Amino acid sequence: MMKRTVMLLSLCLLAISARAQEVTYALPSTSITVKVDVRQESFFAGPYAAFAKRMLNTAVRDKDMVTTEITRVELVPRTEADPAAWYTCDGESAALLSLSAQGLVSIGGAEKGNGVSWRFRPGPSGGFTGRGLTEPEKESTQIVYETVQTDTAVVQVPVEHKILVEKTLEDKASDAADMILAVRKDRYNIASGNTDASYSGEAMSAALKELDRIEKEYMSLFCGYSEVRRQSYTFEVTPSAAVKNHRYLVFRLADDGPVAEGVKGTPYYLELQPEGSLPEESQDKRKVKGAVRYRIPAVCKVTFSKDGLPMLQTRIPVYQLGRESILYLQSK
Repeated sequence: MMKRTVMLLSLCLLAISARAQEVTYALPSTSITVKVDVRQESFFAGPYAAFAKRMLNTAVRDKDMVTTEITRVELVPRTEADPAAWYTCDGESAALLSLSAQGLVSIGGAEKGNGVSWRFRPGPSGGFTGRGLTEPEKESTQIVYETVQTDTAVVQVPVEHKILVEKTLEDKASDAADMILAVRKDRYNIASGNTDASYSGEAMSAALKELDRIEKEYMSLFCGYSEVRRQSYTFEVTPSAAVKNHRYLVFRLADDGPVAEGVKGTPYYLELQPEGSLPEESQDKRKVKGAVRYRIPAVCKVTFSKDGLPMLQTRIPVYQLGRESILYLQSK
């Protein structure tokens, strides 16, 4: 009885040992990280833009607008395990899994990456409150006829009344334009010495700087102003052998920044062109003792383009577009 128990335990240990010798591995896959730097300019038209040409003889933009442009692109290839190409091999073959340069990746599991937000933060809102010193009201004279009793008759006598009325947008623009012209005149007089006060050295420099600041503040009411923001984005593209033309939409560039598919905007693509003819993939999918599978990457010309117009080109080896084969360590 004791001998039978020992034999059963030995067989169980052998079975466990045999299973422990199996190693799970995955073939490599190439993904391409597209790093993009974006510059966004938000322009806010001045409230007096409509009067700039007539009052200051200056042409200005009269509508708010947002413009976005790409300033830098970088393509970074990365190697990872292909979740569609998992295999097992025996312990004798597992030693070759360290030869990752030949296309072998050993990994125990795959984790999904976190989502990435591709939009700009909420855009800035323009405002001109506090710019300029224009009074909101002006004094206006109205003629009012009052009834006056005389010795011989009752007559209507015109009487002037001073009242405060709210200034129109044109009135405010006229005040701002007068201030700008006055500042320019004062700056010219100080710089040329055509003034009763004497300015020299630091005093002249400080006076001219203050006049420049005042002019710039008032001019913004006509010319508007811009806010510029810069932001970086990262996109991932994983080529697939199932895509025949190897053309992938990376993102669309809209006014508020790079956005996902389904939104209007200029499309940016990543196109891959394998160099040379690709050999047929090995059809031997069976588990072979004393053998491991591996991939030879296909070198591809990669082009990053703006709606078909090339912006950046490079060469990248892509594993999943190459050849898959078997390395036999012993005869079949």
